[in-house]
Amino acid sequence: MAWAGVWLCMCVGVSVSVHLTLGVPPQHRGWLRLWEEGEGCGECERERCPLAPSNCPAGQVQDSCGCCEQCGNVEGQQCDPDGAQEFYGRCGEGLVCQRRTRRGRRGRGRAEPEPKCVCEAQGSVCGSDGRTYPNLCQLREAASRKGTTLRLTGQGPCYSAPRISRAPRDLSNYTGNDIVFGCEVSAFPLPNLSWRKKGSDNFLPGDDPHISVQARGGPQRYTVSTWLQIQNLHLSDAGIYSCISHNALGEKSASARLTVLRQELRVLKGRLNEEEDEEEYYYDDTEEGSDDGQTESGDYLG
Repeated sequence: MAWAGVWLCMCVGVSVSVHLTLGVPPQHRGWLRLWEEGEGCGECERERCPLAPSNCPAGQVQDSCGCCEQCGNVEGQQCDPDGAQEFYGRCGEGLVCQRRTRRGRRGRGRAEPEPKCVCEAQGSVCGSDGRTYPNLCQLREAASRKGTTLRLTGQGPCYSAPRISRAPRDLSNYTGNDIVFGCEVSAFPLPNLSWRKKGSDNFLPGDDPHISVQARGGPQRYTVSTWLQIQNLHLSDAGIYSCISHNALGEKSASARLTVLRQELRVLKGRLNEEEDEEEYYYDDTEEGSDDGQTESGDYLG
């Protein structure tokens, strides 16, 4: 009888522990599902089903027994491919569970160890908020996160005027040093980007050898990034610089201020101590604005 009591206490303790852990997200408690399901599903009693959240990013799906509703796994989340087990969970609306094959350096395919949810409808789509989404599944996720009635307005990217997603920021540095302004713009059709200094009608870099401009596509689709680099700063470089973008639908610009600090060297002659005959002192004379002693740098194009 004593051993029977000990065994009963152990069973009750394990059962309580299992139920207390159910607050963990489904993708992290697959082993608990296997523990509870045991030998099969049994009769479906919907009144005993836990209440599924109403704001599931990928919609609701039925569990492996086809009885209770639960949140479906989102794009990129691990999943159960064949329905024979319920470990990671099922993919949500418009998603399929599959293993992706990655190409190695020698061209050989290598399957990922665990399958993941992949959107069935690939290709960019346009949302009612005027933004372009990589696919329909991500548009649905965005609608769930924002809690709005975001809907599909068309296949392919949204036709839009330029929108500056990352504007240049104010910089300050000393003469003789280098700075880099960065700017990122999204639009479709892709915009043309240029730089201009306030007070001048000419686009940069012009014929100035210590100023250069670079641009490339990305990092996201339908975005363009550009950088303005000034090397060996002069006092005359101080001013306001604008990133200007335009396409057939409109124009957009963003500006930032460059403050150049003058750095001079004074040598105080005379014997200051027994070991040194001279000592160099530096001081900063700010031509424009003020500085707190910390030099701020921009985004550097590697």
